Amino acid sequence: MEWLVLFFFLPYVLTLMFFNWIEEKFITIKNKEKLEDGEHLIQHRKYKEALSFFSEKLKRFPKSAKAHYFRSICNLQLGNLYSALYDIEQSLSFDNTVGESYVTKGKILYKLEDYDGAFLEFDKADWHFRSENPIALRWRGIARYQLGQRKNAIEDFQQAVQLGDEDSAYILRTSFEYIDKI
Repeated sequence: MEWLVLFFFLPYVLTLMFFNWIEEKFITIKNKEKLEDGEHLIQHRKYKEALSFFSEKLKRFPKSAKAHYFRSICNLQLGNLYSALYDIEQSLSFDNTVGESYVTKGKILYKLEDYDGAFLEFDKADWHFRSENPIALRWRGIARYQLGQRKNAIEDFQQAVQLGDEDSAYILRTSFEYIDKI
């Protein structure tokens, strides 16, 4: 008798899991197309409108890592640092493979003057980018400078310059005066 229940129940469960997986993939693809409007708002520095846009999207798709990521950028630009931190942590909880998310979280922590935490996030970003992203390297250098690690900071800036980052070149030329103004 138990075999009969298992024989009928197992295919039913597997079918439900398969259709749920298909539905999630479809929603993700459909959701991606609809997020482009919000990205366009961010590119044109319309952060309040973009914040509203992504908040609406998150009501329908609360597990969208990308929508949380973009809303964190809006909150960061608007100075809502703790909201930005919440959103980026949500984004990372749904997808922890995106290097840009670690850069954004590092920037938020840096603005909150948590330089240790910022350094760790920039270091994670650098790992994800395989030391080929000058922005992650520059920000890691900035965090290291704040932590008193000048030699390592200079190495990060030099590596970023080799990758074509003009901001890091400027920082090196001005002997870190630029960092003190951030």
